[in-house]
Order: sequence, then structure tokens, then C-alpha cells
Amino acid sequence: MKEKLVCVEWEDASYNSGYYDKKSPEDFKPVFSKSVGHLIKLSKQTVLLSMDRFYSPDKKKMESERHITIIPKKMITKIIYLEAQDATQKREK
Repeated sequence: MKEKLVCVEWEDASYNSGYYDKKSPEDFKPVFSKSVGHLIKLSKQTVLLSMDRFYSPDKKKMESERHITIIPKKMITKIIYLEAQDATQKREK
């Protein structure tokens, strides 16, 4: 089963409940964010990711997903496709 795992780099909206301070402009900018997950859908407007996937007992069919993140495309700066690694492979140090 081919999985698409991605890391999405994006600028998230932010909120500051205080007064505007010209001396601290960095407090009033979008927040750079990274989200990693299973790619559900890539459309013109959004990218949908799930953090968890659940499979049939034989591991051949994905049955459900949860913890869904919806990121508007206009907020995305980069999408990095990740390679899955077999957990039984020896890790390099």
C-alpha cells in the first residue's frame, strides 16, 4: 500500500490580545508552522492531512482516519514529500 507522508511548511494566523507595540513588530506576524502527516487530499484551495490512520486486520485496507488538519493553500510555503522507512531497517548514527 503506497502511503503519501508529507511535511507542510506554512504561515499560520496569530493572535495578540495586547496593544500594538511598534518596538516589537515580530509579535504581530504570522507564525511559521510545520505539520507532518498522511496526505488525504490536495486540492486547489486546501491540503488535508491526518495524524492517525486505522487499517483492516489484514493491513490491506485503510478504514478510517482521525486528527485531521486542513491548511489553506494560500498559507503554504512548501510541501515536502517524505519517504517511509521500514522500522526493521538498521538506523544510521
